[in-house]
Amino acid sequence: MSKKILCCALCLLLALSLTGCMGGVEALNHGDTVTLQPAAAGPAAPTGDTNQEISQTVLLYVPGASGTRLIAQTERVTLSAARHPAEATLRQLFAFEGSESAQPLSRDARLQLSPVNPVEISGGTATVNLGASALTLSHSDFYVVCQAIANTLTQWGDIRAVNVLVSSTQPGLDVGANVPAGCFIQNLTDGIDALTASADAQAAASGDRRLSLTAILYYPAYSGKGILAEARTVSFAGRAKPVLIESLLDALSQTPQTLSNVPALPNLNDYLSSPPAIQEIAVTGGQRVVLRFQQGFNDALIAAGVPRSVMMAALTYTLTGFVPGINGVTVYIGEELVSSVVPAGIYEGAGETIQFNESIMRRSDFSAFLLANCTLYFGDGAGHLMAVRRPVPYYEVRSARYLAGCLMQGPQNMDASPDARAVLPVDLGDADLLGVGLDGDTLLLNFSPRFAAAAADYDAEAERLLIYAVVNTLCELPAVRSVSFYINGTQPETLSGALYLPGKFMKNGSLVRE
Repeated sequence: MSKKILCCALCLLLALSLTGCMGGVEALNHGDTVTLQPAAAGPAAPTGDTNQEISQTVLLYVPGASGTRLIAQTERVTLSAARHPAEATLRQLFAFEGSESAQPLSRDARLQLSPVNPVEISGGTATVNLGASALTLSHSDFYVVCQAIANTLTQWGDIRAVNVLVSSTQPGLDVGANVPAGCFIQNLTDGIDALTASADAQAAASGDRRLSLTAILYYPAYSGKGILAEARTVSFAGRAKPVLIESLLDALSQTPQTLSNVPALPNLNDYLSSPPAIQEIAVTGGQRVVLRFQQGFNDALIAAGVPRSVMMAALTYTLTGFVPGINGVTVYIGEELVSSVVPAGIYEGAGETIQFNESIMRRSDFSAFLLANCTLYFGDGAGHLMAVRRPVPYYEVRSARYLAGCLMQGPQNMDASPDARAVLPVDLGDADLLGVGLDGDTLLLNFSPRFAAAAADYDAEAERLLIYAVVNTLCELPAVRSVSFYINGTQPETLSGALYLPGKFMKNGSLVRE
């Protein structure tokens, strides 16, 4: 063999092997016979869900040594790639004991997260639920702690507004729990004195003075699966609690600014038969909101396509998250006291009765209703992929196994794009994903032989869409840059002949319809 021919052959093999490692070699069809060198041994196929921890440097915002500013301290932490780093980072923040350049976040209280729904993330917002020890802080110190939490959580960019509760209740900025704090956004400019001055000024403002604050509003998701969050600046005519409630109901009745594919709500205030009332809770303490809706409210919800259970969840989360001192909500519709609901369409607990203790709806009653949007890639019916938004349980948004399961389900009626087409084989389920693991920033997926058999007859276009629907979906995860496929523990050469499967596949934007 001449040197020229040998050189060309080696170049061809090198090009093919490099292309396969970065996204698949399309040289296994058209009747060609291509002999490739065996792929270098890669990581072992995962069995079960293993090796999904990542090490990451995070910023913890704490008072500097002089106590005049919040400063960032870097900390190396081990995180689960399947969960948002917010909760683990906050635990690290509260455990910080100080250094030569920084103080602990609080010397007066042992801050900790509540065991009940400690961090909930949806729609670019985070609600942090602190344990009761936070109540020992002064109101100005609590305000600074909230700002430190907000600065810490907004470092990732997918959280823009932070709400802080204590024992699932908004504590407010005054002794009587009458002054709302609102949500916190990133503030890297103001010193601690300026922050405490803001808290004091907000607490001292006249009760009938108009104010604007950021609140988290919770909207019913399409198809009754639960609720989605949106941060919104709301104008209030005063800070009396009934005024706050009416303003929140009015804002909730308007079209969301950032959420799409949600049902339009009726004007909630128009259906109130009397103004919102605040009542003390005799047995457990605290306060509740009492809302009395007209009988026609039932028909209005049906016309809007909003299940009663989801509407109650939206009301409870919105009001208890903002109005100070409110532990729960009691609702009448006509003469009926809503003492229980039977959700039909939620992800967990559908068909199970939710009974409200003392007919008071609390946040914990509806924790299974909170959703967040994920991005899935399906076919568009014209040879391309399309990005589809789907509301799913908020704690599953970063789970590779859960998202792969969504792809295997195919398009659903809650998706924001009704014209999407399935690209994975039908009749596959969670049992067909034998393992999920991480090797650096490469996600390892080990499918069952059923997966390969179901795709064996795919043509070149269908196989390409199948592979890249999975790859593009999972490369949306922050910890993932590439995906490797295994079938029953090994990497086969191909599924149906179009793509060379060994190696790593990276996201392919050229296949996505604009």
